[in-house]
Amino acid sequence: MKKNPYLPDNDALRLAWLINLNNKLVKTHAKTLDLTPAQLLYILTGLNMFTYILACVTAVDKFYHTIVSYKDSLNANIIGTSTQAIPVYTSPDGAPVLLTPSGFFGWITTLVANIKTNTAYTKEMGVDLAIIGSAKTIDWATAQPKKVKVSSNAGAVHGSFLKAQATGGRVECKRGVETAFTTVTNVSGAKFTDDRHNLVVGVPETRQYRIWYLLKDELVGIVSDIVTITVND
Repeated sequence: MKKNPYLPDNDALRLAWLINLNNKLVKTHAKTLDLTPAQLLYILTGLNMFTYILACVTAVDKFYHTIVSYKDSLNANIIGTSTQAIPVYTSPDGAPVLLTPSGFFGWITTLVANIKTNTAYTKEMGVDLAIIGSAKTIDWATAQPKKVKVSSNAGAVHGSFLKAQATGGRVECKRGVETAFTTVTNVSGAKFTDDRHNLVVGVPETRQYRIWYLLKDELVGIVSDIVTITVND
């Protein structure tokens, strides 16, 4: 089953994730995984930097709104009676002394990959460190088969589609003068073959195919886009 990335995109969630990683490694898992003091220091240094930079981003955002408000007051039609001091940006206190180069989180993901190949690594450890992504959930009400492809060879049509996590697919076809789609076959894999002869033997036939997802033999989701092919019997 496919999983979501373990590393959050949101800055605040990423910071919380990094704090957990640092704390759990230092307190519990570093010795088991044979992490060096240099590696642990690098994590802590990056954590301190990321924490400070996020504080700066918040301060800059607050200052931006303050200075824009000041600019708007100058543009106002109402004439004031007293002057106002120009807002001045102040950086947050606590700037870190030790710094890391760019690509810190790239280094972190490499470290995590190495941790997962360590012979002492366990799934329980991965859960504790939050380095196992959550399982992706699919909204089967809106799921639609993609990448539907068909080709013809010696009168038979061979097709495929992206099966994803469905248990199978229902192949439907409309051909020649037919006005409605009918079921050709249900498949448990991502490929199908339609070896029916043309309605009029020897006459090229235009066929349209579409796919539904099957989940435990039940139709789910939205039917795929239609693909068209001409079959020479």
